[in-house]
This record gives sequence, C-alpha cells and structure tokens, in this order.
Amino acid sequence: MIRFWLTATLALAAATAPVLAQAPPSGGFQPMAPSSAPIAPSSSVGTSRGPGLVTGSPGSPQTVMTPGSAVPGTMMNNGNGTSSIMTPGAPSQVVPTPR
Repeated sequence: MIRFWLTATLALAAATAPVLAQAPPSGGFQPMAPSSAPIAPSSSVGTSRGPGLVTGSPGSPQTVMTPGSAVPGTMMNNGNGTSSIMTPGAPSQVVPTPR
C-alpha cells in the first residue's frame, strides 16, 4: 500500500511540475501595442430624424446610426447621387449621398 501511495504521489508531482514551470512572469500589467488598423472614415448624412453618423468605405454598404434608433442601419449608394438607408424596424429612406 505504501508503494502504491508513493508511486501515485510521484506521478502527481511529475504531472504538475510542467504546469508550475509555465506560470506567467510577475511584473505587473503590460499594455498592448497600438493597433495599426486603419480607422474607417466617418461623415454625416441628413435623415428624417436628424443627422446620421455614417462609417465605412464609400463604394460598399456603409453603417449609419440615426438619432432615436437603438440599432445601426445600412446605407447603400444608389449610383445616382442618392443613397438608401435601411434600419431594422423603420421604413427605408432615400437621402442625398454624403461626399
């Protein structure tokens, strides 16, 4: 019985030793490096509820936050100087395309 206990104890110690060796070094908080990702340009567009904040790259569907809406909408360029804004739970709007 003692031989079994000694073998089990040594096996457990050997199994946990690598885990203890992998402990993070002490030294406190190390801040992350600043991200080099480009910041999406933003502009404003007049909506029926007031100026909406538009983010994203022109030429692709853009995100728009309209005043009074809890969810963002999508703005798509119609190609004729207007854009369509679609927000869940609200009627779609046609607005002049921001420049």
